Amino acid sequence: MTTLEKFNLRWQLPDVSDGESPIFALAAGWRSGSTLLQRLICSSGEVLLWGEPYGRAGIIPSMTRSSMALREDWPTGGHFGNDETYKALSQNWIANLYPPVEALKHSFAAQLDALLAEPARQRGFERFGLKEVRFHALDARFLNWIYPQARFVFMVRNPWDAWASAKGATWYLQWPDRKIDDAAAYARHWRWLVDSFLEWQSPNAMFIRYEDLTSPGIDLSPLVEHLGLEKVDSSVFDNRQRGMSRPPQSLDSGEIATIAQITGELCEALEYLGPTAKGALAS
Repeated sequence: MTTLEKFNLRWQLPDVSDGESPIFALAAGWRSGSTLLQRLICSSGEVLLWGEPYGRAGIIPSMTRSSMALREDWPTGGHFGNDETYKALSQNWIANLYPPVEALKHSFAAQLDALLAEPARQRGFERFGLKEVRFHALDARFLNWIYPQARFVFMVRNPWDAWASAKGATWYLQWPDRKIDDAAAYARHWRWLVDSFLEWQSPNAMFIRYEDLTSPGIDLSPLVEHLGLEKVDSSVFDNRQRGMSRPPQSLDSGEIATIAQITGELCEALEYLGPTAKGALAS
């Protein structure tokens, strides 16, 4: 049971999601195939997945960090007033008088609804969600706290190939000073996310490798069933939208070694043994 689930149990908090079942497609870093997955899911016509909405702002991760303070032992009952407190506010100790915990949970849900759900509904979509390349499994757990029926897809790509595609651009984990602009920073981000994805064992989550998703003849039915969709259009694979004008860059021997050192056994477990994409091979 997660900390937030224990918090729910302690305060007997109700479900605030009204049965919503959003989809969150979370990838381990940039150029990992997350947009292909996003487009595939959207091809169902049943859901609008926003693309890294206001990613630099770190809106949802900041909400996650706020929620991490919530524990079985905090806040305490002493943080909340009773009827007598509100009848004589000036006569009581109110230095730490909190709104009820139900209001806190509703405030999280209200912000997510205003940011993600309502704009999707205005465009004719009953279901909504997003794809991201920055979110840790802690963010997924926070989202699952708000949306118990949410579905998550965690995607990973060979980190050498992903970095070769991302190399040469400046990516921001958090604006303005947390940049991902070299092989070491990318590999650390990749490892941090993949470790978290694999650790969170939840029936609401599915783990997939980019290489498997794009393999010829892949059976998409497990993905479709997991997400609760009627169907997806596999012709998306025939209409690639790369998003960058330049091809993948070659990696030098130092970059290849750095990624190997940082990702280590995790890559071996996922059967990633080095760069495989044509453009990623060392020059």
